[in-house]
Amino acid sequence: MKLTIKSSVFTLLLIILISSCDKDKPKAQHICKAPISIDLNAVVATNILELQSTLYPDYLGRNYKVELLKFYLSNWAIEKSNGELISIDGINLIDFSSDEKLNIEAEVDTGIYLNLHFGIGLDSLTNASDPADFESSHPLSIAQNTYWTWASKYKFFMIEGRVDTMDGMNPDLAFSYHTGFDNLYREVSIPLNNLFLDTEGDSLHLELDIDKLLNGTSGTIDFMTTPFSHTIDEVTETISNNLVTSFTLKQ
Repeated sequence: MKLTIKSSVFTLLLIILISSCDKDKPKAQHICKAPISIDLNAVVATNILELQSTLYPDYLGRNYKVELLKFYLSNWAIEKSNGELISIDGINLIDFSSDEKLNIEAEVDTGIYLNLHFGIGLDSLTNASDPADFESSHPLSIAQNTYWTWASKYKFFMIEGRVDTMDGMNPDLAFSYHTGFDNLYREVSIPLNNLFLDTEGDSLHLELDIDKLLNGTSGTIDFMTTPFSHTIDEVTETISNNLVTSFTLKQ
């Protein structure tokens, strides 16, 4: 059958489109895919967070150290230029005391993306889960030590450490803050500035600033005034609100 000029041009364009996409995908899909990865680091202002040993000044210059940093991030999605949200991951339990750091690997359509979305903590449906229903390696299992049995809810964000009360270099007062409960779940949206993903994909590097968490847009945490909070109060609400603006994307 003889091809017309128009049909020949169309065939050529189709061949180019297919060959430019992932060759491992069935040609019938004709959809180009882009790999994307997301990792996370924690800092205190401009310094990399180191647990147990390194001292950092608080907003009054008192030295403190972080001994535990553990929290849930969930409901990951990336927003396309048309407003469509593409889910890229579910629940992650990040524990800076272990080697288990955030490492999301996903595949999305090529194109332009506007925002990265995720939740700090667990949404109300997930927060109602029974940890006994999960294997020990699962982020929601009882083995993770993130469940309040007295409240039948999960701890969303945990930070513990010690502060020096004598303006010295020997932290002597323990502090411990655990957030949780449905109304302290927070959602974060970080601009991607029209990120274009081609078939080579890209890597996103998230950074959590503990300095912004403790002294941020929603208030300041004073270790000595209120060194302990494991409930819903002004301290945990301030931490939850500060967390929203404590995450940034780094090149």
